[in-house]
Amino acid sequence: MNSRLSCSRVLPPPATSGLVLLAVLACLLVCQPAAAFGDAPGWMHALVNAPEPAHDEKTDAILMYAETTVSVQSVDQIKISVREAYKIMRPGGRHYGTVVAVFDSHEKITNMHGWCIPAQGRDYEVKEKDAIQVLLPKIEGSELISDIKAKLLRIPAPDPGNIIGYEYQIEEQPVMLQNVWHIQSESPARESHYTLQLPPGWEYRALWLNYPEVKATTAGSNEWQWTVSDVKAVREEEEMPPLAGIEGRMVVSFFPPGQAADSAFSTWQQMGDWYLKLTNGRIDASPELKQKVNALTASFPTPLGKVRAIAQFLQHDIRYVAIELGIGGFQPHPASEVFAHRYGDCKDKATLMGAMLHEIGMDSYYVVLNARRGSVTAETPAQMSAFNHVILAIKLPEGLNDPSLVATTHDPKLGNLLFFDPTNEITPFGQISGHLQSNYGLLVRPNGGDLIELPRQPSKMNSIE
Repeated sequence: MNSRLSCSRVLPPPATSGLVLLAVLACLLVCQPAAAFGDAPGWMHALVNAPEPAHDEKTDAILMYAETTVSVQSVDQIKISVREAYKIMRPGGRHYGTVVAVFDSHEKITNMHGWCIPAQGRDYEVKEKDAIQVLLPKIEGSELISDIKAKLLRIPAPDPGNIIGYEYQIEEQPVMLQNVWHIQSESPARESHYTLQLPPGWEYRALWLNYPEVKATTAGSNEWQWTVSDVKAVREEEEMPPLAGIEGRMVVSFFPPGQAADSAFSTWQQMGDWYLKLTNGRIDASPELKQKVNALTASFPTPLGKVRAIAQFLQHDIRYVAIELGIGGFQPHPASEVFAHRYGDCKDKATLMGAMLHEIGMDSYYVVLNARRGSVTAETPAQMSAFNHVILAIKLPEGLNDPSLVATTHDPKLGNLLFFDPTNEITPFGQISGHLQSNYGLLVRPNGGDLIELPRQPSKMNSIE
């Protein structure tokens, strides 16, 4: 759960993994583990003479073996074991020798070990005591306060021809009963395994994206396993869609027996219900907030004028500041608190605007999306981790037709909706910025959710004035 609902104010954020490595590079240069000799485990030595999958001369590294075991203990506890090994092919693959495990206050990383099997000479080993833990500044939207951290372990001698491998465990208190198996990456994969263990009576649903479905095999009582082999790499290209939109992955949802767990969902409808419950009561207005709405809108006789006044207040008088601890990565702060402190992240600002619109008799709905267009497609399974931003869909009064309201669509259930991003300080009210146009997002309705495509503005508007 490392994708939070707090993106940058105007432009889509870069990938978190790159920022992680930049943030800890200086520390790694001075926190080198002592190179100790130690035999690598048998599962790694079995790879020394294993055939390599198809690859070209530009391949920096090959994922020779990966194994993920997800053991669901209860609705409040999941244990995950990770084991991976890479063969370094070119100098550009040396960064695979740095293990980076990102976690937050709901997770704990334990038993981290790493090994290197050189092409010649004795094995190297690094242990749990050699790992370091760091806070991550400036991730996913420049949060002021966040509980996201990283545990890092640097494996000696990640040189071409050598095999490096590692393993660690994650103890998680899940916010949602869901896990994602990322099958593809920038490296080709020889062999990858995913094992799911559930308590008696539990069920699961697995949905595949950008990869042919693989049927699970029964590995034991309430245990299933999936295996893929010879997985092609996703080669980075200029102007390519985000990796999240094209990589192969499997999204697994877990369901406890005989009860409807709020945190369990596998459809957009269920995910909308989950987010609606998470935000319940957040738009309740304080007396001070009601007074501010009256002061802002009193001089405007029309609904459109009142909405414009509220939008301008959100864009220019509420600072973007993200404070995300625990469930705060997904749940907005109450509107009264955001107003009192005059700051908040994207979901906070959307909540405050929703509360202010409610005071003038207008309905609005959360739209949860990814600020990098293409990360979510029409085929994407319901998963909260795919999103990092929140905007509003404002229900327009019947008969309101104004040429300046361009970012609109007609919803068969809700009527005419205007999309607006109160986090964006420069895009005029009535429009949305380019990376939101033709983007897909979860429209959170009063009775669930739907994945919708946001409108695309006319090409004649592709300019800056």
